Amino acid sequence: MVILSRYEINFKPSEDLFWVKTKEISICPCCGQPLSGYDHLRLVRLRCGIKVRLLVPRGFCRNCHHLHTQLPSFVQPYKHYEAMVIQQVMDGKTLSTCPAEDSTIRRWQSALRHAAPYFETLLYAANHTKRPLFGESFLTKVQKSSRRWLTSVTRMLISARVDLPTCFAFTPPG
Repeated sequence: MVILSRYEINFKPSEDLFWVKTKEISICPCCGQPLSGYDHLRLVRLRCGIKVRLLVPRGFCRNCHHLHTQLPSFVQPYKHYEAMVIQQVMDGKTLSTCPAEDSTIRRWQSALRHAAPYFETLLYAANHTKRPLFGESFLTKVQKSSRRWLTSVTRMLISARVDLPTCFAFTPPG
């Protein structure tokens, strides 16, 4: 998986479809070879509650045979909601205007509470730093310093080649 920083989004009214066009060179993060691409349909619910159909590029590496989804930075991996929606729920903001159901919101909050130690360990491993015994956690520092902390952390873990479990972007497997 690759999180794109430079992309443009186009709209095709006849099909009621948005598509992502990357402005980055598609290179396999595993072996560095060029990717051959095609599109993949993804449904995303935006902050305003509207569900859009989004074609995202996927790249296949002919060298190592890996398939990489190239997500725009506003989409959270393995989720149908915009990353900012999930982040605002995690931060305890705008719960009354969140387009997600109450059970989904409770699941996201519970996942963060239970996965925080695991997530913290992944962040330290991705940054090749030792975990301090005392002081503020790395996750808390990132949350305070970055306006789009969830996207930043997701990009950091993906670039460090830490596999994100599919059940939630930062919930341990099992």
